Amino acid sequence: MAICKKQHRYLEGFNELPEAQDNKYGGRHICAACAYEEGLNDALQGNSPQSDLSHLPDSQAGTVRHKSAIDAYILGYKYGKKISS
Repeated sequence: MAICKKQHRYLEGFNELPEAQDNKYGGRHICAACAYEEGLNDALQGNSPQSDLSHLPDSQAGTVRHKSAIDAYILGYKYGKKISS
């Protein structure tokens, strides 16, 4: 699996996400920041929400370490819907 190297891994806002130690949706190390961006983009493009994020890169760095990628995706999706309406 690819490793995320983007600086978004260190954004403080991701500290608020719940931790995820499970192995659902492709693994516990999925970059929550990439998941947030994916949710935001899906909402802005009018796509249906996803539940499988296993195609996203992993990250064990910064504030996204062991954070819930699915919760990050949902947060991004909700924000995308809000700003697009």
